[in-house]
Amino acid sequence: MNEIKRLNKVWMKTKILYWLILLFPFIGMITINEFVRLNSNNEGYNIQGVNTINTNEKLKEKCSWICHNNTNYCKKNHVKLTKIYLNKIDPIYFGIINSLKSTGDYGLANIIFLVILLPLTIYVLLVKSISIQFKISKLKKKNI
Repeated sequence: MNEIKRLNKVWMKTKILYWLILLFPFIGMITINEFVRLNSNNEGYNIQGVNTINTNEKLKEKCSWICHNNTNYCKKNHVKLTKIYLNKIDPIYFGIINSLKSTGDYGLANIIFLVILLPLTIYVLLVKSISIQFKISKLKKKNI
């Protein structure tokens, strides 16, 4: 009976860990987003009826919506560390953007692929990796 209780305890801890791994990035993203919104004195930008945190003005010191709408402006004024890799990054970046635009609804495709499917795939692979690591640790303990 003690073995069953121990296994249940381990199973619960594992499930809690997996839920935390799933939820923590979203909670962190929302927390940071709301903190920035509270501490921002920008006018914001209205896009499709939604008020954003960032402005649409060209700013030299930080990215704004103009960078989303005009990648070359961002590259020229904000990209520093990865400038030497742009010739490798650009085909992938613009390939993703053009693929999303080719669906007919860029916004929805963006949410489905970059907000839901890609993070979900990463999550599943991470959980599988952790699961395998737990099995390896268990086998090592048995052999000691």
